[in-house]
Amino acid sequence: MTARLPMLLGLAAEALAGLLLWLSASYWSVLAAVILHAASSYYLAQGFWRLLPRRYKLPARRNLSFLFIFLWILPVLGALGLMWSVVGALKRPRSQSSQNIKIVILPELPFSPPIIFSVPPYSQGALRQIVHFAERPLKRLKAVMATRHMSSRDAMVVWSKATRDPVDDVRLLAYAMKDNSEKKLAERILTLTAALSNLPVNMQSGYRAKIAALCWELVYHRLTQGAVRQHWLETARHHIEAVLSPSMPTADTSDGAEASRANSWLLYGRILLESGELAPARKAFLSAEADGIDKQKILPWLAEIAFNERKFSEVKHFMTALTRNGEKGRELAQVRVWWRGE
Repeated sequence: MTARLPMLLGLAAEALAGLLLWLSASYWSVLAAVILHAASSYYLAQGFWRLLPRRYKLPARRNLSFLFIFLWILPVLGALGLMWSVVGALKRPRSQSSQNIKIVILPELPFSPPIIFSVPPYSQGALRQIVHFAERPLKRLKAVMATRHMSSRDAMVVWSKATRDPVDDVRLLAYAMKDNSEKKLAERILTLTAALSNLPVNMQSGYRAKIAALCWELVYHRLTQGAVRQHWLETARHHIEAVLSPSMPTADTSDGAEASRANSWLLYGRILLESGELAPARKAFLSAEADGIDKQKILPWLAEIAFNERKFSEVKHFMTALTRNGEKGRELAQVRVWWRGE
């Protein structure tokens, strides 16, 4: 056996060290006994290490060092303890009954639901960065799933990026969530449209304004494409023109009705700008300003119109007067880059 020789050398060195201590207690005798004990610990560690099963031998240097220190600290008891307990236990076959036992921890009752955060732990920007840079597809998939607690306006940027993901699961989930959002908005539009014919004429203005706003949301957030997008854009324009028509009666004549009319002019201007009708869009924004909309809200759109008309002096005027960010339009970033030279 390969472990026999180092075990015999270790026992012999240990016995010789004990004999020297028993015969004399001088300085040189103690020093020689310590050296012999260290040699004995080294050979015994080699022997016990060779007795270990293969899976317990690695890493070799670390295990040999542990055995050597253990044997050196306990001159006689260490060797006996290893022989009786450690090596014996490792060489003994494992009980088969313990392998068939599976411990299942039952949950305590009553079961507590998961914690619902009042504010999502991840912002739209963080989810967009995860979808863009995360290497693991599962992490990107979870980021897309987290958008179900967000509004369509915030989630749309994440969905747009996820629809170009190389992994099918991430891409299909993003498309499914976009389609679900589109379906919900379309159902609300159809419900309001069906109820419109049963309302008195003086109450139809509010319903038409809601329908136009929902149609515009489908268009603005890019939830539809192609002919379907053009259909919703025309539908929004039809209803908002009906709201702004002088012949449309309203049940409310208070200041709130004037503010609602100003917002309708603002929405009408954005719809016209999206349709490429720049001159009518400018008139709509100016009408919104005349009805009480803050001019700072109008300036970004006027800057876009002037930029598209290549009236750069007007762009300079509007951008200089703009003291707030305003709502980002489709081309406002291009206007800022052109004007500021960024």
